[in-house]
Amino acid sequence: MERLFFECAVRAILIATGTAVALSVMRITNVVARHQAWTGVVLSMLMLPLWTAFGYQVPIRVLSPRAQQAEVTGTVSAETVPVVITQMTDHSSAISEGDATPQLMDWREFMLGIYVLGVCVLLLRLAMGTCGAYRLMHQARCVQGHLTSSSCLSPITVGWLHAVTILPDGWGEWPQAKLDAVLAHENEHARRHDPLFQWLALLNRAVFWFHPLAWWLERKLAALSEEACDMAVLERGHDPRDYSEYLLDLARSVTGARKRLRVLGMAMPGCFLPQRIQKILQGIRAPRISRLRVAVTIVVCTALSVVLATGTLAHVRLAPVGLAGQISPRPNVSGTGDLRFIELKKAAAGESITGQGGVTIQGVQIRGNRRIPTDHIRSKLQTKVGDPISLTTVSRDIRALYSLGFFDDVQFETESASGGTIIVFSVKEKPLVHAVEYKGVHSATINEIQQTLRQTQKGLTPESSYSLAKATETADVLKAILAAKGYLEATVGIATRPVPPNAVDVVFVVDEGARQ
Repeated sequence: MERLFFECAVRAILIATGTAVALSVMRITNVVARHQAWTGVVLSMLMLPLWTAFGYQVPIRVLSPRAQQAEVTGTVSAETVPVVITQMTDHSSAISEGDATPQLMDWREFMLGIYVLGVCVLLLRLAMGTCGAYRLMHQARCVQGHLTSSSCLSPITVGWLHAVTILPDGWGEWPQAKLDAVLAHENEHARRHDPLFQWLALLNRAVFWFHPLAWWLERKLAALSEEACDMAVLERGHDPRDYSEYLLDLARSVTGARKRLRVLGMAMPGCFLPQRIQKILQGIRAPRISRLRVAVTIVVCTALSVVLATGTLAHVRLAPVGLAGQISPRPNVSGTGDLRFIELKKAAAGESITGQGGVTIQGVQIRGNRRIPTDHIRSKLQTKVGDPISLTTVSRDIRALYSLGFFDDVQFETESASGGTIIVFSVKEKPLVHAVEYKGVHSATINEIQQTLRQTQKGLTPESSYSLAKATETADVLKAILAAKGYLEATVGIATRPVPPNAVDVVFVVDEGARQ
């Protein structure tokens, strides 16, 4: 989970940086265009978690994948237990001495709890503001053709697809010029669907509350939307000085009332009032930009967002060696290779492997599996008989087989067949845990250790697939039990003893040390 958050945060920064660079290079100073660009960043950021977790990732191969680092553990003979092979790092465990069942606190769980709490608080505020906005819409009354509410201290525009403007009591005493300017400003908010985009920015801030970019985007969109509406008012011929006075009058009325309506919408006078008034008095108008420049900017920003959201330098676990080593053309009876090297280079670029008359898949074989049914493995493959050979599809299949968690190694090769090629997936299953032994443990019983492992749902169990990560979890649980009994300096080592045909006995070698 923490990797997902980190990856989304980094991708979001890259998308925002790319958008800022594109706007600067293309010299886009138009407020409306900049608001649209940053709105696209917000939408991309909102989609990142789902796309990163479940969407298709486009592999960007810069370097050949490195060989996987093998897990090295010691070997225990049947008669003697060797010296400790791997010593576990010491983790502090908050376990009281009188507690018979230690509770292991993972920092990842703690951080996840903090994140969920922050999301819930901000989503609750967002829900309350949304409900307040719709309640205000339904309670407003129509006065002389305009919605009016005594709850409003200043004009406000609420609603998503069909936004409406609600005026405060007393608007009938305003000069006609002030009323026209206010309605022009708020109607521009409604035309641009600013309340909807601001709601999405607040939702993005709730999801990524830990990310400074999410907070910056919410304020940036609010400032740009207000500035765009100010420009629209001035373009309709309203005097800049008079309009500035209208905004200051509304700001004084809100400040003097000493209360604030907690609803979600675009309310005058809005945010960043000093900066806005300065631009209004300077007579700054929205610069015109050509359609070509707008189109080029849209294409560049969209391409950057797509590449940065879907592209990945993923550590593609194709095999312990480089990808090129996985397709080793095997000569057939006549001595000619099944595939040409140039065809493999085309496949690496995402093209189907085609040769004379087209090379199609005549068969898909699975080799090396003992416990895992062949049908179950086939169900995870997208490589099908009759399709042209595609290295992209084969790479995806290898990643899918690795994700099952049953295999230490997955490779593939090709074999010649009449009219096509046979794809062979060779798998190496992880060994099963035959038995778990504890050497040097005197202060805890085997039943106590097993009970704690079941309660924490961690560690190795007989007949499960062996992995060093699970063995490390077991060692951590064992150290926590000993720490609760006063053996704070206990060390635990891990060693394995092969059991044919494909199993291991796991031995935990313990040095309890002195009791404190």
